[in-house]
Amino acid sequence: MCRIKILLIDDDEDDFILTRDILSHRAHGNTYELSWCNNYAEAINAMLKCHYDVYLVDYHLGKHSGLDLLNEAVRSNCSEPVIILTGKGDNKIDEEALRLGAADYLTKDELNFDILTRAIRYALRHHNTLGQLRSSENKFRILFERSKDPIMITDAEGFVYAANDAAVEFLDTTPDRLNNETLFTFYKNPEDKELFNNTMERLGSVKDMELEIISSSGKTKYCSISSFIQISQHGHKELYYSILHDIPPIKHNEREPGTSDKRISVARLANVMVREVYNPLSNINFATEELKNNPDRYRNEELLDIIRKNCERINQVTSTLIEEAKKE
Repeated sequence: MCRIKILLIDDDEDDFILTRDILSHRAHGNTYELSWCNNYAEAINAMLKCHYDVYLVDYHLGKHSGLDLLNEAVRSNCSEPVIILTGKGDNKIDEEALRLGAADYLTKDELNFDILTRAIRYALRHHNTLGQLRSSENKFRILFERSKDPIMITDAEGFVYAANDAAVEFLDTTPDRLNNETLFTFYKNPEDKELFNNTMERLGSVKDMELEIISSSGKTKYCSISSFIQISQHGHKELYYSILHDIPPIKHNEREPGTSDKRISVARLANVMVREVYNPLSNINFATEELKNNPDRYRNEELLDIIRKNCERINQVTSTLIEEAKKE
């Protein structure tokens, strides 16, 4: 088991000795590795270099305060947890410390092994959870921005909260204009909106629902939409995460017998094949790259699900095109 590296930032050496004795509990003497720093400048340098797992910061640091140090560390993107220590309890300092981003606030007079180590454990656990959330958010944003498929985040009324470049291009619009419209304004048939909303309310998701879109330039486009509900970060609103799959129309009534027309049909099918398979392959390629260096088992399950769904999409497109080719 790796030792937890702790830096105590306190200008009083006696407090360092007391803290060291508290953490030197005979049953857990090898769990914690405590170091000491007695001035502001050395402290911020150590925090910026991320040398420790957690920081215990005294409120009084000469001409500075522990809150000054916490504030500078947060503004400098120091992500390791900081626990503020003070000689006497003060609700105002407590609230200000937590507002600035402290993991906890402890009174020195009440410190013992159980209280201090519990605060350290909880701070590290919370830090790891936040790290996993940030990692997932960053990976989702990369997938969101790089995806060749249109992806949009809307509310139940269709108002757009976010849309990737592929969505803006597919709808022939601009980000500013899209922010002032709803996704439903692009639906050609009003009954599609009603069907979509009813399905989302009843099942919480929609899978491969086909519909016609009228883009901002007036073009009619065929696509399928898959959506699911996600509660917003603060739990105030339901957000719809939707992905659109472009379905290029194949006009059967334009086909005429003859060698030349057959060549045109083959070329058209080949073009459809390229367009329909390229996007899922891009998503599969991204997911496999993420799998190479990702130790998160739950995240890997999400990536494998992306691969599985896109493989199903390729299989569906291939089967459809084979059937169309047989009719030629």
